[in-house]
This record gives sequence, structure tokens and C-alpha cells, in this order.
Amino acid sequence: MGASVSTVYFNLRIRHPTLDMPLIDYELAFLFLPMITLGISIGVAFNVMFADWMVTVLLIILFLDNNILTTIS
Repeated sequence: MGASVSTVYFNLRIRHPTLDMPLIDYELAFLFLPMITLGISIGVAFNVMFADWMVTVLLIILFLDNNILTTIS
């Protein structure tokens, strides 16, 4: 957490190289928060409901699917 806080602190002062705006678009970052919260809630529920080996298998399937979809396009 300390690394995250220090990274945000130091990036607050950095400006975009070509536009007159901050390097981090905070309005866009706030748009991602509901989906991040939903993903955390689903992940915690699955971790409680499923066994450890099943969570591992589901993650492997998810990563393989993402890998296949990105290599196709």
C-alpha cells in the first residue's frame, strides 16, 4: 500500500507530455471503481464457495481463454 500511495503522490505532479492535463485521468479512474468493486465481491464469494483446487482450475481456464482471444485478434 505504501508503494501505491507514493506512486500516486509522485505522479500527481507530473503532467501529460503533449496535453495540458495531469498524467493520470482521475475521472476515468473513478469510472472503473464500480467494476473493480463488483469483481472483488465476486472473487471473494467464489473463494469462499469453491475449494482451493477449483479456484485454481477456474483461474487457469480464465487465463487460457483470455490468451486465446488476444492471440486470435
